[in-house]
Amino acid sequence: MRKCTANVFSTQPKKESDKMMIGNKRKFIMLLFGVYMIGVLSFTFIVRETMVLRTPENRGVILEPFREIQAMIDGPKHFFWFMQIFLNVLLFVPFGFLLPMVQKRFNNVFAVTLLGFIFSCGIESMQYITGRGLTEIDDIINNTAGAFCGYLLYAVLSAVYQQLKEY
Repeated sequence: MRKCTANVFSTQPKKESDKMMIGNKRKFIMLLFGVYMIGVLSFTFIVRETMVLRTPENRGVILEPFREIQAMIDGPKHFFWFMQIFLNVLLFVPFGFLLPMVQKRFNNVFAVTLLGFIFSCGIESMQYITGRGLTEIDDIINNTAGAFCGYLLYAVLSAVYQQLKEY
């Protein structure tokens, strides 16, 4: 009886049947990445309503880096600020994890981190333009860190998988 294993990390087909499985796997990963991107954009623009109506005259912009970390350390709402930071990082972990599987040319930490930064800048810019959300440099920093962490997770799991496959 033939044992069939699916490798999410490998894209090197060995047989014709493996080519079809990799094609389906790639389609699934691309679909998953697309759903993730739609989810992020929905969360940051559509679903998310702010407590303050932001008009062109009343847009919120905070350009002080690491303000949230300072507020978490100094302020009375430690858990609130921790969650703000943690959730912004967590939001971009799938970006860093899935992007190298979607496109091989982004299978390096620099490319993934840079694209995470660009995507986050785009979100923050659109939040400013549309008046939805608060435009913060901390969000860009935390989102970029999330993309970086996602890539590290991908790289570690990929290396572990390769070791297990050789074992």
